[in-house]
Amino acid sequence: MTGVGQLSAAQPGAGQPLRGRTVAITADRRREEQAVLLQRLGAEVQMLPLLRTEPAVHRDELRAVTEALVSCPPGYLVATTGYGVQAWFELAELWGLREALVTTLRSRALIAARGAKALGALRKAGLEPGYKAPGGSLGEVVGWLLEHDLDGATVALQLPGDVAGAPSPVPSRLAQVGARVVQVPVYALAPGERRSAVALVDGLVAGRFDAVTFTAAPQVHALASGAQERGALPALLAAFNSGGVVAACIGPVCAAAATDVGIVAPLVPEHPRLGSLATALGNFFSSFPLCPTGASSASGPLKADRTTS
Repeated sequence: MTGVGQLSAAQPGAGQPLRGRTVAITADRRREEQAVLLQRLGAEVQMLPLLRTEPAVHRDELRAVTEALVSCPPGYLVATTGYGVQAWFELAELWGLREALVTTLRSRALIAARGAKALGALRKAGLEPGYKAPGGSLGEVVGWLLEHDLDGATVALQLPGDVAGAPSPVPSRLAQVGARVVQVPVYALAPGERRSAVALVDGLVAGRFDAVTFTAAPQVHALASGAQERGALPALLAAFNSGGVVAACIGPVCAAAATDVGIVAPLVPEHPRLGSLATALGNFFSSFPLCPTGASSASGPLKADRTTS
């Protein structure tokens, strides 16, 4: 089931439904895996990462935070990304702290997972969250936390990596109700190569892409910011909203970012996984096979039903 205002995926087609289609990948991590999935469906893929992940950029600080949490256990742990949780516990093992960290968190902390990936990473580490956000949003997790008496409580917060100049408002929100917030700085996000953003913006405006995939909300914002800097945001949005380009977002949080910047109908798979994302794109385009000239057989550019299925 897709959300309101999101593209409904068509029924699966035979063969390679993305043959003749050009798809841009904006992700940094796991981009090769994503490319293989799309190429199997016939797509021509261009990898244009808009952000890069800088793992454990504050490794000494992270180790100190980990040691402190073992010594003085938090009352709450918020896990927001699977990559962040996995990387944290891998480093804790390297430091000889993993067993103590898991034991401490299991016995002393109420644990919340933002989404499916964070949930899976926690379970792999041997931890069972008491709460998972139904819609996968950090706002839901904050709402759950605020149902508790946080005055004087310690909240360990593993946030997605901040993009430069865009810190999360969550720590200050929790501090307002008396919580002591300990941030777990596992990784950060930095802008990708400028030429990737330029190539993607210019290519979208010129009609050289049929679809763009997004696996995280910051990628969407990075694309919109890049287009704004070039004075091309209206043309970029027109490419998505009336020019037939599909914005394929891996989950509802990513899709919400797309609608926030003005993309009317992002495509969202049923499950937030790379395989499901590729399948959803294939299913959608299977309804619009290319004519021998290379044009879509739909009347006009992807005149698809953009209502809720």
